[in-house]
Parts: sequence; structure tokens; C-alpha cells
Amino acid sequence: MNPKSGIYINFLPDHTHVSVSQKDQSVLDVALRAGIEIDHTCGGHGTCGTCLVRVVEGLEKLAPRNEIESEMAEDRGFRADERLACQTCPVAGLSVQMRRS
Repeated sequence: MNPKSGIYINFLPDHTHVSVSQKDQSVLDVALRAGIEIDHTCGGHGTCGTCLVRVVEGLEKLAPRNEIESEMAEDRGFRADERLACQTCPVAGLSVQMRRS
């Protein structure tokens, strides 16, 4: 698979490339489908913040934060490159740095 073609997510630090099979699929959904563990205490509803990732590549192509993510980002002081995996849907290639538990 060429990770630079189509919509994909590169999960760092392991450099696991996963193609996105469905439109509007969140980073969290893609990770779980591929067997990549990302904490998500609230079940992907955007209320816990445990699925926070740092976008290393492709931030400029992402849609702005939705209302749920915007409120969390403001309350917790997220940096511009930090996004909730459960609320972020890639539309082009994306690289994200996951937190280690």
C-alpha cells in the first residue's frame, strides 16, 4: 500500500499506516478497526479527552473542530495541533502522534 495515495492515517511513533475505508470515519474508529489501541474512556463521545492526539501532518486539511471538540479544547487548553481522535475525521493523508499510556 502506498500511504501517500488516498485517505490514510499514519499512527506514530510506530509508523502504522492505515487506509480510511469510509467517509466521515473518525481517527479513533480507524485506529480501533486496525487493532491500534487509543484510550477512549467515554466510548468516543468527546467527553473525556483521553483520545487526544497531536497532528504531525495534514492539520491544514482537517475541518475545524466541531462544537464538542471546541468546548473540550477551550476548557483544557489544547494546542492548535492537538485534536480528539473521536471527533476528527480525515479527508486526506494524516499523521498523528499518539500518547503512550
